[in-house]
Amino acid sequence: MVDLIGESSHNQIENVSAEEMDELLVDSDGNDVEDLLLNSIGSIGRVNFVGLSVDAAKKYVFSDLDVAYAFYNAFGRVNGFSIRKFKVGRSEIDKRILWQTFVCSRQGYRIFRGVDETNRKRAPKPETRCGCVAQMQVHIDVGRDWWYTTLFQNEHNHELVPPTLSRMLRSQRRMTDQEIQRMNDMRDAGIPTTQIYMHFAEQSGGFENVRFQRKDMYNQIEKQRQLMESDVTETLKYLKKRKKLDPKFYWSYEVDNNGVFRHLIWMDGKSRVDFEVFGDVMAFDATYKKNKYKFPLVVFSGVNHHLQTIVFGSAIVADEGEGTYIWLLQRFVEAMNGKRPNAVITDGAKAMKLAIEKVFPDAHHRLCGWHLLRNATANVSNPKFTQQFRKCMLGDYEIDEFEERWVSMVNSFGVKDMEWVETTYGIKDMWATAHMRGKFFAGLRTTSRCEALHSQVARFVKSGYSIKEFLHHFRRWMGLLRNNEAEADYYTSYGYPIMQTQVQALERSGASVYTREVFYLFRSLLLKASSVIIVDWRETSCSVNYDVRKYCELTRKWVVSYWPGSSEFRCSCQRMESFGIPCVHIIRLLIYLQITELPESLILKRWTMKAKEAHIRLEQQGSLVGDRSYESRIAAMNDELEGLPFAACGDLGDFKDVMEWVRNKKAELFAKHEKNREGSSKSAGEKFKTRTDAISKEAGDKKKKRRIRCSRCNGIGHNRRNCRRGDDHNQMESGDGGGPEDDDDWSSQTSEEGIEEMDFDVTIGNQKGKYR
Repeated sequence: MVDLIGESSHNQIENVSAEEMDELLVDSDGNDVEDLLLNSIGSIGRVNFVGLSVDAAKKYVFSDLDVAYAFYNAFGRVNGFSIRKFKVGRSEIDKRILWQTFVCSRQGYRIFRGVDETNRKRAPKPETRCGCVAQMQVHIDVGRDWWYTTLFQNEHNHELVPPTLSRMLRSQRRMTDQEIQRMNDMRDAGIPTTQIYMHFAEQSGGFENVRFQRKDMYNQIEKQRQLMESDVTETLKYLKKRKKLDPKFYWSYEVDNNGVFRHLIWMDGKSRVDFEVFGDVMAFDATYKKNKYKFPLVVFSGVNHHLQTIVFGSAIVADEGEGTYIWLLQRFVEAMNGKRPNAVITDGAKAMKLAIEKVFPDAHHRLCGWHLLRNATANVSNPKFTQQFRKCMLGDYEIDEFEERWVSMVNSFGVKDMEWVETTYGIKDMWATAHMRGKFFAGLRTTSRCEALHSQVARFVKSGYSIKEFLHHFRRWMGLLRNNEAEADYYTSYGYPIMQTQVQALERSGASVYTREVFYLFRSLLLKASSVIIVDWRETSCSVNYDVRKYCELTRKWVVSYWPGSSEFRCSCQRMESFGIPCVHIIRLLIYLQITELPESLILKRWTMKAKEAHIRLEQQGSLVGDRSYESRIAAMNDELEGLPFAACGDLGDFKDVMEWVRNKKAELFAKHEKNREGSSKSAGEKFKTRTDAISKEAGDKKKKRRIRCSRCNGIGHNRRNCRRGDDHNQMESGDGGGPEDDDDWSSQTSEEGIEEMDFDVTIGNQKGKYR
């Protein structure tokens, strides 16, 4: 005798004898049931469900519950209804499942959860439960370890879905592990979810052949986020992985006294190398709304030897206070092994200014010209004043001439006593070209490059991204920047520019030294050199001074000093010192002296093709890039697999052999990977235990804890599983496969116990939001 626990709503099975089981396991024609055994989900494909009668369906037996579920699901697809798991019966001894019921998804009625039409925030979903009684119940044959059908009821009290739409039924929609992986790979590449769905449709031969909907993709994405650990924990794991692949990768973060995550700064090995070569000038600015917590993003940028913007480092901060920027700049100096920039360009924020004075005391701080012009427009509200102010700011004047123009301007517009005008004049050495002559800024006058970077970042990151997602997609954007540099390196080394001036020897010398973009600037100066003339010269003990004026314009002169012994040149305009390329006055003297090659004293290495030569050599030797074997193996395997599907699918036998081998090998490797991942997750969780999650007590006090409500009795304080209503609450349990038709959102299928664990508010910095 076999004791069964549990009761079906339409059929009760008790004390089934072995003789009765044997009768059930023989069909009406006396054939052995082994002929009707379905031993795998794949074997269901040989069943013709079109026109399959109830009696014929009851003859099939199944190797396990999953096959039984798949059988009834396939039956539902052909007949136009969705199914879900319902009640089970368990053994009193070992709690083993002895029988399982599958029902139509429209079985039962919607449970009232205490929300009526007067207090709803959203419109209710359509009613889908209508008390349908269609069901299938399977029972285990303990001796044979088979499952056979004891009840198959196929009467529906609702309209069935036509065959063309049955693919949209909830139980028919599913994403395989392979499809989920493909979706994740395309999302990592920045492809929008809608376009990913269209890609699946294209690969499947049409939308009607896709086994899921866009909604299922969004639910799967949310499910993955829910299963992750806290955002900070996942971020730290991601940074540790980057550090393992790139030994020169640097990152640092700060939490406050309450353990709340505040700031994060990071930079990879290439950024640190770039700063070592091009870190003489740096600009940084902050922008907002690049992540789900609305943390400001701070990007430290500069310009490389191709006149392209490069990134030295990045940071996410909770606020823009002076203390924040001091911490940020101190960590930056630490990452760069103590090196500091010679010049810094910012938008003029007071907190930035004070932090720069303390951390970069010897750096010259330049204010962004664009922000100054905007402030001039806002404070004076006179376009003509803004125009004159721009001339004072950018004009190449001597200091005395600048002072005269400034006095004339403020008097003519009557703004001499205006507070903004007085304050701006007091810091003229931070914005006026006349007062900054000779200080190297690599041609940077504004933070517009930072603004351009922020606009480019917006193409790769979305405001709803978590910190880890932000870091991943920010890295993608960095990859694009570096690919642009690689392309510029290629075009500089490939081919040779055509000479276009009358001084081709000097032009050819510049082409052999400078990168292509810098050479174009140098050539434009060669062409302009004819607009100036040498009018006089005088010799001293060690140098010769030449007076240079504009052609037919004798009001102003520049003095170019030449030291023949060392081949050094210096001009009173100091543009060579400010930008690093010879000015037209020096070039005119080179032509006058018939010098055919640029002297070493006029070549700034940061603008040359060999600016990163030493570091490139180290990178080729593997000293900077770290362990790239993982990426190399992926690339090698992709190359070997290219074309395999086309070759294997040409013959059915080859297709089956390859598919079987791939499935077996993949299952083996996935099991191995899962085992390793569990071990690493355990160790990572222990290491970050005191610094992760960053849950603010203040946020917990402000938000009232969510109350659990039972879906069986509508009571508060317990859930369906531990509800005391009914005598069989310990023997009956609800299945979790194939959710109800009116609970399509994954989040709504979360168990009652899991809600208060996965959904809570935290304070991160000064921002409040969901913390997964």
